[in-house]
Amino acid sequence: MKVLAIDSALGACSVAVWDQTIIRGQQKIMSRGHVEELVPMIQSVVTESGLEFAQLGLIAVSIGPGSFTGLRAGLAAARGFGLALDIPVHGVTTLEAVAAAAVDLPSTISSDAILVALETKRADIYVQKFDSQGVAQGEPLAQLPSAAIDLLTENTCLCGDAADRVIAELSEVHRENITCLLDIERPDAGDIAKIAATRIKHPVLAEPLYIHPPAAKIPEAAGRLRP
Repeated sequence: MKVLAIDSALGACSVAVWDQTIIRGQQKIMSRGHVEELVPMIQSVVTESGLEFAQLGLIAVSIGPGSFTGLRAGLAAARGFGLALDIPVHGVTTLEAVAAAAVDLPSTISSDAILVALETKRADIYVQKFDSQGVAQGEPLAQLPSAAIDLLTENTCLCGDAADRVIAELSEVHRENITCLLDIERPDAGDIAKIAATRIKHPVLAEPLYIHPPAAKIPEAAGRLRP
């Protein structure tokens, strides 16, 4: 199955076309401007893949946790293309996408667990624990780094763009038992595509996963002027 994958949940825009492997992919690190950048990236990557949009069978998109604006941009683009092409749109969390990238590394093979830590741009961080095959071992949480270290056991791989904040809470002795994968910081669309393709019969809905309530709120009067 040919999959178009989209991620704009964190500090990057990432797009990939996947068919058993990544045919073409592109990632741009950026803190803002996801809305303007995403659709041209999608069009470019699909064209460079040598495929037509009509050949795609599935759209996979990151659903969070992540930034409110970035998530909405990715979900809106995914739903728009899904509707236009009349193909399903399935969700993948940012945490499981990062864990999937770690699974493919040689240093993870001998590890007992993977802990993903992602930035919230607040005092806390997003964390979730996975086994060495990338299977979730608990729910995604928002915790202070000092609390997240309770999820670490010996022989754990730590990854994500907030990994350094967790490491900073550990003593020198405990750091020796942790493998920190500093090259894996954020989700990649290729991993998102692979995850979605492997669970095509048991998909996750493409609905935003918010651990924190959105900072943007609808006014009590739903935007209407008071009489």
